[in-house]
Amino acid sequence: MSSTTNDVNVSYLDYKGKHSGLLGWILSVDHKRIGILYLVTMLAFFAVGVTFGFLMRLELIAPGRTIMDPQTYNSFFTLHGIIMIFLFIIPGLPAVFGNFFLPIMLGAADVAFPRLNLMSWWLFLIGGILAVTSVFLPGGAPDTGWTFYIPYSVRTSTNVIPALMAAFVLGFYKLCSHCSQIKSQGNDIFQNASFYLVALFHCLDSSSGNSNYWYNTSFGGF
Repeated sequence: MSSTTNDVNVSYLDYKGKHSGLLGWILSVDHKRIGILYLVTMLAFFAVGVTFGFLMRLELIAPGRTIMDPQTYNSFFTLHGIIMIFLFIIPGLPAVFGNFFLPIMLGAADVAFPRLNLMSWWLFLIGGILAVTSVFLPGGAPDTGWTFYIPYSVRTSTNVIPALMAAFVLGFYKLCSHCSQIKSQGNDIFQNASFYLVALFHCLDSSSGNSNYWYNTSFGGF
């Protein structure tokens, strides 16, 4: 068996690329490794969110103050919501299972934009760290709730900006991840679709402004 065949059949857990060890994981563009990175990171933030939730429930175990004051409770409530919504519930299926299984189901070697896919994980990590570290920043953690509704979010004396920026960064991560996954599905669909689907996908993509490009490059300008 040739060395080329060995490189092709090597497991993603044993693959030796440009980097090794931890760098081989956090700088890898392999979709399976990125899916596992999402899983591990998501479970770590989930543990932090569960800790906040447990402390909130412990405070409510009896009337009156138990372990924290009302301001701290509101801050924990806000961060618990940010973590559970933006770092666990939303990325759960598409980020973990989408990255790991989608190229396999499509029969593709990887997602359409591997580096963009890796960047999405870095944005996910940075956004999560920014949200958690907002607890320790001067001014106090935000107490507005994870929705950041106004007018209270612009009147509170707490430091809302770091947590709000974390929400924006997490939004960009999702944009990058979905661009990669949608393009991967589009490539496979356009290569295998029958002719009657041409008009359907042309109409569905027209709202994005990319319909002519996808139409011409994928179908040869039918």
